[in-house]
Amino acid sequence: MGTVMKFSTGNVAGLLSIVLALIAAASTAGCGLHSQSVMVKRPSNKALDEVVTQRWAAEVRLHAQQGDWILTRSYTKLSDAIVLLTSGDEFSHGTIYDAKRDLIIEAVDTGVQEIPLEQLVRRTNDLMIVRPSVSAADRARAVERARSKLGVPYDVRGLVGVEDPDKFYCSELVYWSIDPRAHGMDTPLVISPADLIRAGQVVWYSGSRADAHATLGRTPPARLAARPAAAKR
Repeated sequence: MGTVMKFSTGNVAGLLSIVLALIAAASTAGCGLHSQSVMVKRPSNKALDEVVTQRWAAEVRLHAQQGDWILTRSYTKLSDAIVLLTSGDEFSHGTIYDAKRDLIIEAVDTGVQEIPLEQLVRRTNDLMIVRPSVSAADRARAVERARSKLGVPYDVRGLVGVEDPDKFYCSELVYWSIDPRAHGMDTPLVISPADLIRAGQVVWYSGSRADAHATLGRTPPARLAARPAAAKR
């Protein structure tokens, strides 16, 4: 994992220009936001890749609790830009896990949405479960608080500190959901994945998808075909 560092305000102008350029490219050429990362490459073995996805999803169900945060790194150029110009153990995205429904609440370029756990894991190079430093009851309330924002637009300018209370970017939604002011927690001008790590405890880390492929590639076929351990609740 990379080094956790504070967000550099000197990168503000560069981050804004890159994010806006990627969004413009996505809307005019069908690329940009969702085009392939130049920093991380997805392994090519699709059958083994799905095994990794299912095993990681099973690990999340085993270790994560209601309202835990799942930080990820995906395979897009937007993720590259966020990793380069912010910081947070090389993660580019923050989400909230609803363990009761096995759903993810997240803010993406199309707005705040709710998706199945596997959908998040499948697009992920690596992931980390972080338990926010609030009570279990507060984490449960945070899930419903985040759900109340489904459909709200993505906060592009918030990435550079221009706040819009009616929009959210990913880490902003995650941090807002726990009501940090009520817990005496400071809110950074720009909330990065590193800030989310500092606001909680790391519960589990997946390692990279490439490393998982390498490990599973040495696993006997009979063991590889075995189903992941059942999740505990």
